[in-house]
Amino acid sequence: MKSFQHPILKKSAAIFGAVLLSGCAGMQLDKARMVQPEGSNFSTSLYKEYMALSELEFLEGDYADSDAFARRAMSAASNNPTAPEEMSARKLPAANQGEMATARRELVEALAATATEKASVNAAQAQAAFDCWMQEQEENFQPDDIAKCRADYMASMNAVRSALAPKASAAPAPAPAPAPKAPQRMAATYTVNFDFDSDQITGKASQIIAEAGLAVDEMKASTIILSGYADRAGSEAYNMKLSDRRAKAVLGALDIRSRMKIAGSTEIKVYGEKNNKKKTEDGVREAENRRVKIEIIR
Repeated sequence: MKSFQHPILKKSAAIFGAVLLSGCAGMQLDKARMVQPEGSNFSTSLYKEYMALSELEFLEGDYADSDAFARRAMSAASNNPTAPEEMSARKLPAANQGEMATARRELVEALAATATEKASVNAAQAQAAFDCWMQEQEENFQPDDIAKCRADYMASMNAVRSALAPKASAAPAPAPAPAPKAPQRMAATYTVNFDFDSDQITGKASQIIAEAGLAVDEMKASTIILSGYADRAGSEAYNMKLSDRRAKAVLGALDIRSRMKIAGSTEIKVYGEKNNKKKTEDGVREAENRRVKIEIIR
């Protein structure tokens, strides 16, 4: 004889099972609420920012990201703040990777400098907003939330840049400025290094060029400037030719990785052993001077 189960009882059992399965997620937020933050002003500010993100994701039912933000809040509360989320931690749309990689690099450099001291609150807001941007961009179905996280990051980073900018000394009133030219904004700068006496693209250089190619597409670049350099080993004439070959090698690799046709908008500048990044005596090998600088302008 078949057993019979009332439909209402079956539905209730299903709901109860779902509650049990979700009970393991979202538990980190309660733990984070009980923590008393201590340490630097940056750490305590970062705790507050991550807590706000954790609360929002919990209310939306995204318990995994709520837990992730809560854990970062607890790390900050113990004066051991985490770094901004790695690009590889999220599956981001290809069209957004260039801009976000540039944004993360600037943020990391500012945090490694003096941003956590000179602009502690703004630096904490920038880091949390970047992680929020990463999380929303991966989901990629709430454009208003993506735009808000991105805008919060940009506003906070503007404040950080202002705090870190050198203070200008008093100067005489300047002469009337000429009529301004049409503005061009530098979107991104990348540096590709080379082995000694070589114009071959290394594995690390290839990764940097791939990132630059994404930025070219994302920013819809109007101009790309490739500047070739060499160290002071070898003759000046030889180094000029070597720098030119390096710049053209980067151009070829960049053209492959970008969806845009960049050849017509690319300018190559060759400096040889002039304008070295690191000053050396003539004849000295120096890895930092064997490079091509990629400037992307939109």
